[in-house]
Amino acid sequence: MDVQLILNELYAAGVLEGHMQNLKPLTGGTSSEVVVVMDGTRPRYVIKQNDHAIVKAEAEFLHTYVQIEKLSRLVYVDPLHRYLVYTFRSGLIQCHGRNKSDLLLHLATEVISHYKPFGEERHYGYPDHPFVEWKDFLLHRTKESGKIIQDILPREDHRFVHTLVAGSPQRNIKYLLHGDCGVHNFVFNENGTLTGIIDPDPVVGEPLYDLIYAFCSSPDRLTIDTILPSLEKLEPEMTGEYELNREVLLGLYFRIATCIRHHPEDLDQYTEAWAYWLNRIRCKEEGIKAYKEGIIFSFRYIKKLDF
Repeated sequence: MDVQLILNELYAAGVLEGHMQNLKPLTGGTSSEVVVVMDGTRPRYVIKQNDHAIVKAEAEFLHTYVQIEKLSRLVYVDPLHRYLVYTFRSGLIQCHGRNKSDLLLHLATEVISHYKPFGEERHYGYPDHPFVEWKDFLLHRTKESGKIIQDILPREDHRFVHTLVAGSPQRNIKYLLHGDCGVHNFVFNENGTLTGIIDPDPVVGEPLYDLIYAFCSSPDRLTIDTILPSLEKLEPEMTGEYELNREVLLGLYFRIATCIRHHPEDLDQYTEAWAYWLNRIRCKEEGIKAYKEGIIFSFRYIKKLDF
C-alpha cells in the first residue's frame, strides 16, 4: 500500500497532525515495510505494513501488554489490518559489552512475568501457522533448522534433538509471547540501561521460549550461571516441570540455524556452547543411569541376604 495513502488515512482519522509530513524508512523484517513518522527532527511514530494476519497478531500483542513499559504503545490499527501504528522507541540497539545475566533478569521480571495465559481455544504457534500441541510447533522448527544446519552438527546430534522434542511433555502452558525476543530487538539508553523491546513476532506458547530465545540470541556467556537467575524469577505456572539443559539445547539448535544464515562469524562460539550443553545432558543422564543401577544392585544384594 502506498505510504502517502496511509498518511492520508491517518490524517483523516486524527491519528497524525498535519505538520507530521516527513518520513524516514527503516529496515523491517523479512516481509514488513516500516517507516518512521518524524515530528520535526524527533522520531514520533512507526508505521508498519505486513500480511494482515501478522499485523493483527502484533496489534493484539501490544494491546494485550499495554501495561508493560518496555514495549511500544499501540496507537492505531487499520480496520483491514494492512498496517499498524505504534510509538517509536529511541535508543541504541547494541548489546555488546553489556551484562547478559542482568539483561535476562530485566526481561524476566519486567516483561515475561507479566505475560497472560490464553484459553484452550487458541492454538500454539504463529497465527498463520497454528499447531494443536506445543511440541508440534517445536518439531516444525526443528525440521526447518535441521535443513539449514545439515553436517555442521553430527548426524547423531540431529537425531538426539528430534528425540528431545518427541519426548517433551505436554504441559498445557499457553501464553501470548513476543516470539522474536532477541538482543537485536533490545533498545538501550546511553547509560546502557534496557529501555525497550521492539518488533514482536507473536507466538502462542510457553514463556520459557522467549527467555531461552533471548539467552541464545547472542554468542556470549552461554553458560548455566548466566540464565539461571532469570529462570528462578518466573512463577511455576509459567514453567511447569522442565529440564533446563534440554530446553536450552533446543534453543541453541534453532539459533545455530539462524547463525548459519545471518551471522556465520558467530558459528564457532555457538558450536562450543552446543558441546557445553550437550555434555551437561549426557553427564546428567549418566548420573541417573548410575543411580538406578546402584538401586538395582542394592536390591539384588538384599535379596541374596533374605533367608
